[in-house]
Amino acid sequence: MNITLQPSGFKLDVRPGERILEAAHRLGYECPHGCRDSACHVCAALLVEGRVRQNGVEMNQGEIFTCLAEPLEDCLVHWDGVLASSVLPVRELTCQLIECQAVGGDVYRVRLLAPEGEMPLYHAGQYLLLQRETGEFSAFSLASAPHQGRELELHVFARDGSSKGLPGYLDREGTARIRLPFGDAHLAELPDGPLVLLAAGTGMAQMHSLIEHCRARGFTPPIHLYWGVRRAEDFYEISHWADWQKLPGLSLHKIVSDGWEGRGGLLYQAIREDFTDLKGLHIYASGSPTMVYATLDALVEAGMDAHQMRADVFAYAPRS
Repeated sequence: MNITLQPSGFKLDVRPGERILEAAHRLGYECPHGCRDSACHVCAALLVEGRVRQNGVEMNQGEIFTCLAEPLEDCLVHWDGVLASSVLPVRELTCQLIECQAVGGDVYRVRLLAPEGEMPLYHAGQYLLLQRETGEFSAFSLASAPHQGRELELHVFARDGSSKGLPGYLDREGTARIRLPFGDAHLAELPDGPLVLLAAGTGMAQMHSLIEHCRARGFTPPIHLYWGVRRAEDFYEISHWADWQKLPGLSLHKIVSDGWEGRGGLLYQAIREDFTDLKGLHIYASGSPTMVYATLDALVEAGMDAHQMRADVFAYAPRS
């Protein structure tokens, strides 16, 4: 059956027995939903033409819930908020603070809950802007993945500078004003080959999002994570680390630039040691502009095509 959506004009080819929301997700559309079998009303739409079956009842007009509605013939449905996978609107939300916990290395794990009925839309690997006490907004990578719904996670480095007082401010307020999503170093679509993820410090947040998204989507090619810090005590607690260690397709590497008993050196040195052939790798990097560009240059010198590497630095700190 063909479902035509208004006002977007998108057309869904729905398989027999498939619900409208299921078809939209299979075809890569971003849709408003809360996944509570219509109890949340987030996925509500208006049936304009055609027939659907919902909870055993046939309907030919009126409000339907796309998580339950199974088309019986071609339909015309008015469903606001449906977007193509590559296009997400920037929204501003006031979120409830769930947790602001020190996890080591002067890093705080900040967990936020978006308002009910205002599902945050973003791709794995994107970042948000968080309002500080001064009223200014600063960028923080999302450590959560889209399948986590209303819950968002950030890793905030609060050793010095403007972020030092941020955890205390969030604790006092109990809420956080955010804008999202931003960034093009994301996984709107899963790649067809191995992933190499390079994280410096709290750049780990972005990689956390990518790994959790891949886990949720059943990604099967190998994933190689390289997490680098200056000193060993700068590593912080990752709640899923123990689970990741059990995954056969995921290789974890911790690297310290200033000597320790484990692996030392720089991230790009580790990549060059581990991969004699860089072709076919999809490389994501998160860190300072200096780190990202040094890594890019070193890997290009080793035979990587520059287009294989993605990083938000390329957009917000372009070099001539």
